Amino acid sequence: MWVTVLSVVCSIFGVQWDISWHRSIGRDTFWSPPHLVIYLGAVLAGLACGYQILTLTFGRQRDAAATVRIWGFRGPLGAFISAWGGIAMLASAPFDNWWHNAYGLDVKILSPPHSVLALGMLGVELGALIFLAGLMNRASGRTQALLRLLFLALGAFVLIGFLTFQMEYIRRSAQHSGFFYRVIATCAPLCLCATGRASGHRFGATIVAAVYTIEMLLILWLFPLLPATPKLGPVYHVVTHMIPPGFPLLLIFPALCLDLLTPRLAGHPPWQQSVVLGAVFLGAFLAAQWPFAEFLLSPGARNWVFGAHYFGFSTRSTFPEFRHVFLDMDGSLGFRRQLGLAAVAALVSVRLGLAAAGFLRAVKR
Repeated sequence: MWVTVLSVVCSIFGVQWDISWHRSIGRDTFWSPPHLVIYLGAVLAGLACGYQILTLTFGRQRDAAATVRIWGFRGPLGAFISAWGGIAMLASAPFDNWWHNAYGLDVKILSPPHSVLALGMLGVELGALIFLAGLMNRASGRTQALLRLLFLALGAFVLIGFLTFQMEYIRRSAQHSGFFYRVIATCAPLCLCATGRASGHRFGATIVAAVYTIEMLLILWLFPLLPATPKLGPVYHVVTHMIPPGFPLLLIFPALCLDLLTPRLAGHPPWQQSVVLGAVFLGAFLAAQWPFAEFLLSPGARNWVFGAHYFGFSTRSTFPEFRHVFLDMDGSLGFRRQLGLAAVAALVSVRLGLAAAGFLRAVKR
């Protein structure tokens, strides 16, 4: 269990470090420290889950009530998923190295090799959640309480993973576009509802959002303490330290609204809960993030607390973030239509989250 949790932490932290490395130093070598941390997470997931599967398959003790059978092997369902995710992550490593040697630096975060890496990480994270849910549902007392906290922490790391691979669309210069709220509504309610409800904790979604906020704040405040010098040109902006990601999104406010409303909606059909919770999530997030986005582009946010003055060495003076102006990402659809699509996305995301929560609560093996 502990090694599985550690594998998720290594994978998510390694990706955050790798993005900062690219913005501060550049891609100087495949064997950079962030890459080693990412693939350490893949190795840990593969070894821990593979050991468990082989032990339960060929060992003397075989708990059929806590295992599933796949291709003749026995083990928890989450272990099989995490092991596959670890293999996919390792397979993306030589693919990514070849891609960079052939085409140079990535123009977008989700290049083909990074897409394979993202799918592998998603497998490791979801496998760990399912594995932990099975243990939590079979436990009681203090053990169950500990597993519940670990489960919620893993939910926060899953949320960070989703947001990280969409960071091109959620940077602070995009936060007055309807497309930004559409992107957030697609993934955040799903993670919050799935892990918050499945944990059984009264404020499960709030805890997930709080762990996400704390983790991202620690990265924002600690990364700039590490020295860094660009090793790749052209250099448009002088960098002397590691460049962190932006200030975390204010997801804790809609998460708290979801937790407060959930008991009042008990007994209502899932589709009614989805409509109400989806609308409340989007409304609360819009009310909190819209004015805060204006602050992030103001001089008051250009300090170590909010980090609006950090720019990578490849940031040009014409970029919206450098100019501290908003970027229109709505295209031909316009803000209102994008916001309408965001409302639909929030409804669907909440419904999928409730279904996922039901599955996770029922997992025993």
